[in-house]
Amino acid sequence: MSAVDYLLDRSSAALLVFMAAAALSQVVRISPAKRAAIGIAAIAIAALTHISTRSGFEWIVSAIERPSAPGLLLLVLFAITATIGRRFDSGSEFRFGTAMLVLAGVLLYPGAVGFLNYDTYVLGYSGYVLPLLLVVLLAYALYRRYFFIAAALNIGILGFLLGAGRSLNLWDYVIDPVAWLLAIGAWITIVVTAAIRKIKPATTSVPA
Repeated sequence: MSAVDYLLDRSSAALLVFMAAAALSQVVRISPAKRAAIGIAAIAIAALTHISTRSGFEWIVSAIERPSAPGLLLLVLFAITATIGRRFDSGSEFRFGTAMLVLAGVLLYPGAVGFLNYDTYVLGYSGYVLPLLLVVLLAYALYRRYFFIAAALNIGILGFLLGAGRSLNLWDYVIDPVAWLLAIGAWITIVVTAAIRKIKPATTSVPA
């Protein structure tokens, strides 16, 4: 296993542990640097805490797949949010990218786990349907100047064409379960925040 494969296999787990610890540290007012230190310390603690024959961190690694390129980008964004408190959900690029991840997951995962008669996962092995959809998505991202989305898609597609990962399926290079769940969580937050903003003016306008 190369050093790149080793790091990529553990990137999702490391970022998730970091995010969780940094987010929990927001209950007290501390600097972003201290939040980052807490996140790094949480990774170290998980790596040093052994459960049976493996560390807690390795158990997390075994339960989570290697991230796709868009998934890795989304994990990094969430880690930044947890550290510095900056939110990206108001940006059109973030909303478009996460919406596409939600839609792709809805198209992929129900069939892949047997809830549908047709398994859309097979589209990633051969044919032109999925590549054409990705070309359209990439063209639209470039048209709207969504350069982070375009870069993530390009990296994923190049990784597939060069055989950089273990999978032979194109789906695995453009979406992963963690990215799908994070995107769903992002859109739940967006919808709830929008609903609260609509309710507040209505309540404040009611005379006492």
